[in-house]
Amino acid sequence: MIKLKSLLNNQWFFPVLMLYYGIFYILFGEIYPFNGGLSTDGFVFASFIPDFTKSQFFDTYYAHRILPSLLVGNFFKLFSIKLTEHNIYIAFQILNLVSIVIACYFLKKMLILFKISLKNQLLAFILLLFNFGIIKYPFYLPVMTDTFALMLSTGLLYFYLKNQVTGIIISTILLAFTWPMGYYQGLILIAFPICILPFSPALKWQKILVYGISIFYITALSIYLIFIEKKDLTVDFVMRIDRNLLPFSLLGIAILYFFFAKIFLNKTLFDIPLFLKKINYKRLLLSFSLFVLIYIIIKTLHPNPNPRYTTVQTLIDPVVYSLIRPIISIVADTSYFGIVVCLLLLFWNSFCKIISQMGWGLVAAFGLNLFLFGITPQSRHLINILPWIIIFLVKALNKYSFSTRFYVVAGLLSFAASKVWLQLNIYEGNATGNLDENGSMGFPDQILWMNIGPWMSEQMYYVQGGVMIIFICLLFFMLYKIEVNEFNKLQLVRKYKVLK
Repeated sequence: MIKLKSLLNNQWFFPVLMLYYGIFYILFGEIYPFNGGLSTDGFVFASFIPDFTKSQFFDTYYAHRILPSLLVGNFFKLFSIKLTEHNIYIAFQILNLVSIVIACYFLKKMLILFKISLKNQLLAFILLLFNFGIIKYPFYLPVMTDTFALMLSTGLLYFYLKNQVTGIIISTILLAFTWPMGYYQGLILIAFPICILPFSPALKWQKILVYGISIFYITALSIYLIFIEKKDLTVDFVMRIDRNLLPFSLLGIAILYFFFAKIFLNKTLFDIPLFLKKINYKRLLLSFSLFVLIYIIIKTLHPNPNPRYTTVQTLIDPVVYSLIRPIISIVADTSYFGIVVCLLLLFWNSFCKIISQMGWGLVAAFGLNLFLFGITPQSRHLINILPWIIIFLVKALNKYSFSTRFYVVAGLLSFAASKVWLQLNIYEGNATGNLDENGSMGFPDQILWMNIGPWMSEQMYYVQGGVMIIFICLLFFMLYKIEVNEFNKLQLVRKYKVLK
């Protein structure tokens, strides 16, 4: 038992375990059966490998997504590897595997930094690795920038927590050419150093202000986009918004933004004199200088000034997609990221309290991502904050003592949610363009696309929503029990203890 505990606690246990899994998958796992293994986005990133400046897709949007292709291209040139679709596919699988292994390394370092118990460290790695977005997607559809962004974002958070400015800067520069949202988060973290704050409940007027702004913003924007701009009518290949259910969809995202706002509800965050006192003007100047440098580099590369995805469209799509069906975002996130979403729902208040104590920089960086993309059903857009969510969720859980049964159930549910057991290649000659009449993917294509938010069918929305509810109920009853009190009334009683 002591040797097993020592093994599980080893810095390299999970990185090596993931390395073995990745090698096994690359050798024997399924391959996306169309376009030489390249998806639509994969075709774009593959076109950057020979010379990204000559690609028809190289514009001001994709200029921020060229780094993984550049690394693969230089690797091919260095070792004189022939540029074929199969070789590109394998190269990205290897790059994604290395990225996940490095992300595991940084995660372990942060768990040690926060003095997380061994049980909760194991839970953290289960949450990181046992979900469709990590254990299946990066190897089945590898020619993307998602997993490389995951690794850089994990490193960015680690260097920020350690206040290692050089590491933060390098991570931010690399994110600038890998994952735009991560790049802007990095600029914020450079500008505002780590600053642990005491927690004090926000005042009533502060709560009203934060809640009011959050709910008004998303409700007004949604109504404008749907009823005035009618943006939902221009979206193809996804389920149409059900107008009969639209009031419930609007209510759902308003509730989500109500809960998003909780990360700001620390009275100390509103202490303006303290904030001004803590400002580091050198870091502000450094952040601005880095932004100017990246801007100049992008201009020097001369990308097409007319991007395929404009900034406005990138910000609009998550809102429109989130209204397709009530809380489709939560259903999609659970399908893609697994039970970490269920645990967030159960421990959201504790999670937000931890975030709010990490200082203005981390709250602003996390809040920016959450408010712009937190409701997107295309969950892979949140891959860069997955390690952030896991580390602070586990930190929040670390103050509780759970039963062994809770961890066992969490592990089993994670395995089920990861779909690592699910065979994706049952196409039997069908084409991915085999769309049903409402524009969503029909079977057998749904085996893959049901995991990628807006492209899940209505049938799978209800099925996966039901599964999510079952998962939450199972976890809930691992944490609570219903008893009759002395007044003969039902009450919830916690099965776990609060540690001192």
